[in-house]
Amino acid sequence: MKGLTVFYLTAFLFCGVSPAEARVEKREAIFYLPGKYNFATQRIYPEFNDMLNIIDIGHGALAEILITTKDEAKAIRLIEEDLFNQVARMFLGKQPRPRFSPSEETIAPEGVKLAWRVNKAFDWTHYLHRQVYDILSDDRATDKDRVIHEALHYYLTEPGRIFPLRIKSMRLMEGQAFSGYWKEKFPKFNGAIWAYHWLQLAANEALLEPDPQARRMKMETAVDEFKKMFIDPSRLPKHMPMAHEISPAFSDRFPEIAATFDNLHSFHDIYMDILTNPSVRNKRDEVYRQLDLMQAPKEDLETMPLHSLPPIPIREQQRLLQMSPEEAMAMMMMSTEEQMAFLKMSPEERRERTERRQGEGRENHREMQDHPGM
Repeated sequence: MKGLTVFYLTAFLFCGVSPAEARVEKREAIFYLPGKYNFATQRIYPEFNDMLNIIDIGHGALAEILITTKDEAKAIRLIEEDLFNQVARMFLGKQPRPRFSPSEETIAPEGVKLAWRVNKAFDWTHYLHRQVYDILSDDRATDKDRVIHEALHYYLTEPGRIFPLRIKSMRLMEGQAFSGYWKEKFPKFNGAIWAYHWLQLAANEALLEPDPQARRMKMETAVDEFKKMFIDPSRLPKHMPMAHEISPAFSDRFPEIAATFDNLHSFHDIYMDILTNPSVRNKRDEVYRQLDLMQAPKEDLETMPLHSLPPIPIREQQRLLQMSPEEAMAMMMMSTEEQMAFLKMSPEERRERTERRQGEGRENHREMQDHPGM
């Protein structure tokens, strides 16, 4: 059963987009799969729900600033200082929090005009995020696995909006010509986005707790740890958290949904790199090309094993979150036992191990080039 669908057409000329690029795109809004559990998160975990609403505002406002501010130095100040401080005040309760998540068109009208297909994919996958939280929060949904798979099936009825059910290669996020520009120029807000991802994954794991009181304690702990990151930005993640690290039980139980969420999160970084990197002239065409690459179900799949970590208590995850992207990538090639030993190493030992792993990887790559039949 489909939710209410509204169709409307719009033509536009976007500032910075040539007339040849501007084109009519069908606008359509599809609502959640109907279920008595809908909006349970808002009722049962209101502060966590507030965090999700602020995250939605932060994402939209970020894209709008990047698209409408042509001076990079000004954009850096607006994002690294003004916007970061604004969302931090809301997270910490020093500024009124939004009761609802506003539509993207309200927060980022120019962003929506630039890449409507991306907005549709983001919104649709965020709906799946929210429905999973609602189902896991509401104990009236007694067969949670079945109901979550119903939500996943509903998600898959819109193939143009979905992210794949297998994890795409990190090369798409880290290894392209435009990659890395966003986190280099906007390191603090990049850390904020990775903190958003961490909270969402930590909630997936916490909500699997069958006992309601223990579940509530874990959810409150996750929100508290999240807020600490905005009190002390040095605690913000140094690499993009992934499901196999932060929500291993959820990842093992719902691997397709976990992969979809990881792909969504990595595409956020790809999108930010495209918007910020001046070498990308035609932003829309490149965004759509990258969305096509990301949505291709069988191409560019991650080949590293991604062994899940044992569940790490929420208050003990800072050691993991402070690892660099290079260290996190090195861990992705390790067995579970090797990963746990790696986590216990000193920063110097981890750096040495990472450099050795990178050297081995480069050597293997050269051997494959020299002996392609191997």
